[in-house]
Amino acid sequence: MIRILHTADLHLDGSFASLGNRAPQRQVDFLETFERIVTLAIKKDAQLLLVAGDLFDHPRPGKVALGKVQAGLQRLSERGIVPVLLPGTHDSLVSTDAVYRQEDFPGVVLLDQPQVKEPVALTVDGQQVYLYGFAYRSYVSEDALEGMQRRCDEGLHVGLLHGSRQGSPEWNYRKKDLPFSLENLKSWGLDYVALGHYHSFEVLSENERIYACYPGSPEGKRFGENGSRYCALVTIDKNQAAVEPLEVNGRELAEETLDLSGCTELDEAVGRVASLNNSKLLLRLTLTGILEAPIDLSALQSRCEDGFFYLELQDETRLFDSDYARRIEPEETVRGMFVRRARKLMAEVQDDERPVIEHAFREVLTRFRAFSGGDQ
Repeated sequence: MIRILHTADLHLDGSFASLGNRAPQRQVDFLETFERIVTLAIKKDAQLLLVAGDLFDHPRPGKVALGKVQAGLQRLSERGIVPVLLPGTHDSLVSTDAVYRQEDFPGVVLLDQPQVKEPVALTVDGQQVYLYGFAYRSYVSEDALEGMQRRCDEGLHVGLLHGSRQGSPEWNYRKKDLPFSLENLKSWGLDYVALGHYHSFEVLSENERIYACYPGSPEGKRFGENGSRYCALVTIDKNQAAVEPLEVNGRELAEETLDLSGCTELDEAVGRVASLNNSKLLLRLTLTGILEAPIDLSALQSRCEDGFFYLELQDETRLFDSDYARRIEPEETVRGMFVRRARKLMAEVQDDERPVIEHAFREVLTRFRAFSGGDQ
């Protein structure tokens, strides 16, 4: 029996351009999560750390990220824990200056061949362990999945694969995504397959027999990777594996909806958003409801964003049915004429075009209100 810590899709040294001035700290967050994983491997007495692809977000990471990784992996090696790295789709070996071609990772088993001709044999605490994995390259890896077949009965046989499970909600077939099925996993006869590529935690099993696991991204990279994030502590015996998810993320991403119905002033909307304040949270907040007066979204953003690590507002509020719109509609003014024409247009267009008109309606009425000094 052996115990491994399995992770994948860390995407270290990503740019996070959409986070603006929060991007540098988010890069630090990801490095800190990597260090937590290293510490967990030590605390949990793991014998192997498996990284099933996309340790880095691109093939040429900067010196800071590279240095942190090399130091962390050396820390494991010095304690007798073997790190095993598999290149993924983001940190692939395709380019000649790719990090795995140019840099040394002492004490690390790097599965960098395009085919599994023979598994890598290790002796772990007196047990024979065979590792199967390949770094995908176009054409050279055409039939590489066939090489994942178990070679012998003795010892424990563990695979690493950065690929796409057919039938998954995240399924998106591309050749380099290495499509496979549960039937493939079963036919290989391996004791466990450490998967990477999909960013959600998922155990692949049948009849209580665990064949493989996606640990998911240990730190949420983008919205959709919300809530707790994990690595997997896996205990492996012959034809038997047990998987325990371990939470490792430093921050959380969340997508929530907030009803602003009845708000007439910016201060009131600020108060409702502030009720969700959380300095560790990256929040995409969709605003809904019927407003009684237009609210300046940029002003709301600037008033509220310091209550969160990152805040993204999406405005789906409605003004067509507000008292404010009904009150100014009869006016013989530019804004009254605008409301009447917008209502007429809304009645004529297709349903899928109405959100665009609603958005324009909100924007224009917000400016009308600002120009008139905030009158209602």
